[in-house]
Amino acid sequence: MNAWNELLANLAIVAISTALWTFGHGRVVRYLPRWKRLIFGFVMALGTLCAMMMPFHFSSGVNLDLRYTFLAISGLFGGPIAAFPPLIVAVSKRIVDGGTGLTVAFPQIAMATGSGLIAFKFAKDRVPSGWTIFVISTAVVFSGTVGFFVKVPLDQWNVVMPYVVLPFAALLFTSSTVAGLAISQEQKRYDATELNRIYRAIIEALPDCLNAKDVSGRFIAANPATASLMNAGAPENLIGNTDFDFYPPEAAQVFRADEERLLNGGTPVAVEQRVTRPDRVEIWLSTLKVPLKDVDGKIVGIITHNREITDRKLLERELAESEIRLSDAVASIADGLAMFDKRGVQIFNNARYIELFPLTANVRSGGECLRTIIRAAIELGEEPQIVGNIDDYIERSVDALLRPGDRQMRLADGRWIEARTRETSSGGCLIAFSDVTGAKRAEEELRALNQRLEQLAHTDGLTGLWNRRAFDEAIEKSVSTATVAGHGPSLLMIDVDRFKAYNDTYGHPAGDTCLKSVADCISAMMHSFSGSVVARYGGEEIAVIIPNTSSAAAMSTAKLIGSQVRSLQLPHTGSEKGIVTISIGVANLSDGNMRSRGELLRAADEALYNAKAAGRDCSRAVIRAQASMHV
Repeated sequence: MNAWNELLANLAIVAISTALWTFGHGRVVRYLPRWKRLIFGFVMALGTLCAMMMPFHFSSGVNLDLRYTFLAISGLFGGPIAAFPPLIVAVSKRIVDGGTGLTVAFPQIAMATGSGLIAFKFAKDRVPSGWTIFVISTAVVFSGTVGFFVKVPLDQWNVVMPYVVLPFAALLFTSSTVAGLAISQEQKRYDATELNRIYRAIIEALPDCLNAKDVSGRFIAANPATASLMNAGAPENLIGNTDFDFYPPEAAQVFRADEERLLNGGTPVAVEQRVTRPDRVEIWLSTLKVPLKDVDGKIVGIITHNREITDRKLLERELAESEIRLSDAVASIADGLAMFDKRGVQIFNNARYIELFPLTANVRSGGECLRTIIRAAIELGEEPQIVGNIDDYIERSVDALLRPGDRQMRLADGRWIEARTRETSSGGCLIAFSDVTGAKRAEEELRALNQRLEQLAHTDGLTGLWNRRAFDEAIEKSVSTATVAGHGPSLLMIDVDRFKAYNDTYGHPAGDTCLKSVADCISAMMHSFSGSVVARYGGEEIAVIIPNTSSAAAMSTAKLIGSQVRSLQLPHTGSEKGIVTISIGVANLSDGNMRSRGELLRAADEALYNAKAAGRDCSRAVIRAQASMHV
């Protein structure tokens, strides 16, 4: 009862089935990839059937064969789909065979199948390792021999073990190991072939140049991009040749020097260089050379990756030229420029910016905070002295400068600087500083000129008093204000007595001098009356507006003015008084319910008429009982 000879046929069936699958595996994966596991299962099912048809008859109803190898291997490499066909065949054939070992065979079949499926799950679609195959082979031995220890009496073990169990276990382990390793190696070979195909496809499609050389500089591999760069036609034309066969000697020598440096140092070399192609066209290449090593770590060649960067170099040159032009433009503009990030830190400035602030030039540089710059300007006297909390002033100034808008500031030396802030896309800001001192002075001079012109437009050229236009505006404003406030101004209409006779006697130039003297006297007299207006009403008439005063006070003022003019003692032989005198008519808006300037003017004119009628050189007032006309 020796199992060796009878089970060798089973071992051959395992070998044939394994060879059949490894031979056809590549074609199945290529043409029927979705059916791969099922086809593998049918091949293992066929092997299972053949093995069970040539068993070793251990005893009546107990047959031994290598079915367990097929069951475990199918589950290990194909999962449930591949394990199902051999399982069905094994169970069906064992039922047909019948016998006393039927009850033991089913658990053994289940254990062999289950061990393969468990290993498949843990492998997670990876090719099983040698250690996994060893474990599965051990599990196959256990599932195939465990029945002996259940069915064979203990007193027969010394006979069964050496002649049946050990040979059977050895054949199970050997068949499982050989089949597992063979199928595993086939899958690894196929995966490596497929990976190489993918790598080759990638390399050939790569737009960059990729090639390999031996230590002598001869090409041993190259992609189409390399052949195109070197005008070699096809990659095959490069194999066995060197750079000296395609490039000018000086360019090839540069390439070879880089390669020798790599071979001597053993470290990658990266360079950017201008190269003259075989067609005499100059290009720029970014080159990376790395050592090609064998399994022992010895350098056996060089892998070179070339990328043409001619367009990038041209863009870099254009960018550099643009930056130079921009720098020149920024440096030549009249405004000072400073850029700050969103934290208020200065990151850029031009020379003009430094020139505008000479006292703080040393702190107005990149990396300084705007708060530090302003504090230095205060401490060094570039900005006027600050009254109050300096920190609050600095925070307000920083907030104003960093916020988009325009702002003018006066420096301690009297210069005016305008700061125009614009926000940048990064959240910071660009500030343009302009010296507007000249414009500011011109503005102030223009304002003074306008004030002077306005003054001239409202001033009488002879007397220096307000003219009729200014008087009309003043009386209108006084009446309007008095109407709202509930109290009115007083109006004094003054006329130089016998002024026509004065001109006839002394001449018009002397008359102008006389009128100017009288006007100066009245103006000086009224200077102490706040808000009063003295104007030349026309000819020798002068009008005085006294706001917020009563009729009695206005009459007293009129008498005082008349006295002051008499005190001038200006000779006037054409007057019965012998000197220059004046007549004054007094009216108050509050008297007689007057509500308009027209009524007030008529009342003052009437009072002046009464003063003249009373012999001149006096003051008279008219209180109207009822306002009868509105202008």
